[in-house]
Amino acid sequence: ITAGGLPLRFIAFPVTFLAMAQQPVSIPVIPADVEDSSDDDDASRPFVPFSQRPEWQDIEPIPQDDGPVPVLAIQYSDEFRQKMDYFRAVLKRDERSPRTLALSKEVLLANPSHYTAWTFRRRVLESLGVDLVTEFAFTEVIAKMSPKNYQLWHHRRWLVQKTGDYSRELDFTALVLQHDAKNYHVWTHRQWVVSS
Repeated sequence: ITAGGLPLRFIAFPVTFLAMAQQPVSIPVIPADVEDSSDDDDASRPFVPFSQRPEWQDIEPIPQDDGPVPVLAIQYSDEFRQKMDYFRAVLKRDERSPRTLALSKEVLLANPSHYTAWTFRRRVLESLGVDLVTEFAFTEVIAKMSPKNYQLWHHRRWLVQKTGDYSRELDFTALVLQHDAKNYHVWTHRQWVVSS
């Protein structure tokens, strides 16, 4: 069977990938003693629905609009759907506050490749004047989950440029490369550090 000239097995792969996208990924990259110090360690706490969080009562969530007849309806978990619905709402308002910084963390822990969430997080960090040194720890947590994540390395480069602190990058990239010496994203970041 073919579709558009391609064997069906090649077309089925993206569907399988999309179905797997919400599955937790665990790739040990950073030693276990490195924790996210950018915010409270809420990843270990049970999820509390946003409708039950007093600080979110003023926000009307914006559901995802897949159109009248979605080609492929992705079965997101309720937790992920809520995070994204509230994220879309604060993004629309361009709200830059501690709660939106915390929300961007939740979104990125659920989907480390969410480019818009990374971009919004940078805007919030700058607007709040947060000490960016603490953000390095957050990128290390994401690197545990998704070391070949382009958005992560772009964010890391932004942090280095904003802080002017290149001191930790060679050791950090060497640590990540110990687990996968062919990680193109890490090599690209390392090359940039050396040439800067």
